[in-house]
Amino acid sequence: MADGLHGPNVVRAGESSLLLVGVSGGQAVHLVRRHEQAEPGRGAVPDYFFDPANSDREEALRRYDIAALRDPVWANTTMCGRIWAVMVGGDGGALSRYRELAFAPTCRRCLTLMDRLFPAPAVDQRVPVVAQLVFEAVHKHGYAEVRGVPGDQLAVLRKAIRSLIRQRTGHPSETLVHGDLLRVVCEPLGDPEAEMRAAAEAIDAVLFGKQPLPSVRSDRDWVVSWSAWAQP
Repeated sequence: MADGLHGPNVVRAGESSLLLVGVSGGQAVHLVRRHEQAEPGRGAVPDYFFDPANSDREEALRRYDIAALRDPVWANTTMCGRIWAVMVGGDGGALSRYRELAFAPTCRRCLTLMDRLFPAPAVDQRVPVVAQLVFEAVHKHGYAEVRGVPGDQLAVLRKAIRSLIRQRTGHPSETLVHGDLLRVVCEPLGDPEAEMRAAAEAIDAVLFGKQPLPSVRSDRDWVVSWSAWAQP
């Protein structure tokens, strides 16, 4: 930033700087990597923005470092593969009356690709233990839940569970996330008749005071708590 002026509107992902940009025909905020080819890339703002005849844009650019905006160091397409129009305004103000300021991307594909630029978190020692417990529950019921999973361990735990189920049974499984709750389902391992019997027995117990049969478990052994397996 020169003389108190603002440079390109970027976010950091690991060791990378990513430019926040807009595309024609959409309001989503996308990401652009730095250009890594021998030939020049693109500037953050196209040349026509610097036309002296365009007084509105000239006024909008007064708070920015023009040399930095014109530096052709950015890739020609967004991380998700789209041709982009112009940098989205940030700390120096809006560059267009049609767009709001933005300080983070909103394109889901760009966000996914951005996540891959961050260093992988250290794998918690509980992952293989919890994965084994989940496998046992899924093998028995066709489904399981893990509660209290830290966000940085969700991806590696999901992968470990799916891999273990496929290795042991040959069946694919599905993992669904809601907050810190991870639900695992493997339909081929489910027993619809057993689930119907359990449901009917539970209803009888509530409505008619009948004792549940031994096959109905009250401890919900298909629920695994992440925190219960912390090392002392």
